[in-house]
Amino acid sequence: MIIDRKHFNLNNKCVIEKLRIRTPFMYGAIFQNEACFIFIKDGESILNSPTEKVNIYVLESVLLKCGHYFADLIQKSGNNICEIFAVHLHSDILQELYKDEVPSFIKPNGKKHFAQKIVKHDIIIQFIESLDFYFQNPTLVNDDLVRLKIKELILLLLQTDNAENIISLFSYLFTPKQASFKDIIQTHLFSNITISELALLSGRSLSAFKRDFENYFNDTPANYIKEQKLLKASDLLGSTDFSISEICYEVGFNDTSHFTKLFKQKFNSTPSAHRGSKALK
Repeated sequence: MIIDRKHFNLNNKCVIEKLRIRTPFMYGAIFQNEACFIFIKDGESILNSPTEKVNIYVLESVLLKCGHYFADLIQKSGNNICEIFAVHLHSDILQELYKDEVPSFIKPNGKKHFAQKIVKHDIIIQFIESLDFYFQNPTLVNDDLVRLKIKELILLLLQTDNAENIISLFSYLFTPKQASFKDIIQTHLFSNITISELALLSGRSLSAFKRDFENYFNDTPANYIKEQKLLKASDLLGSTDFSISEICYEVGFNDTSHFTKLFKQKFNSTPSAHRGSKALK
């Protein structure tokens, strides 16, 4: 649950915000014509994009291009509160900031990344501290200052070790690209996410997602995903020494009893017996 939200607007759009969130909390977002920079000041997040699954820890950040996302926010310190900062990079505002000239560092290319993680970096932390100062002193903020902070963020991101990937992400603000249906399914095939969440990542309604899935894979989403998870589990039983519970979670199930039941239905043996039979071959 979002328990506190402060934000600064530009051109009647939210561009910089600070949120305090009670965890655990799942947050879904759609960025149609914008990228978004998210900094985790306190807490952790597992972020799902159409083509990536990214773990973000305290004082780390991520840059997201136009697309559909959802994040699981958690807090391990015991206070159950996460604090995050977000800078929304609207394409029309960036074009206004750089006048009629697209910045030289923004060039279209063929890369497909939707999310680029930025590990803990002092210059980014100092930038967030400067934002926090203005949230504590909002009377100092005007449109010119907000514009300067956006440009400052872009220049600072280009000083990090991820500059090349960040450049490619910025290019999507001017040349948006959709992830392929196959890429989305393959990325999250062994994740513990729901069919509805996959539909969200693909930008489709649930009914449209199910229809397109059946046309593409000639099977229902639920059955195809279950079968692929069980096949991978069978492979892991024969090729690794992972425990049954480790394999259960590795392939995307969250309950060992349910996993064992489904496994026995498909292979006519328990996971333990199946592992034993593979070892004898």
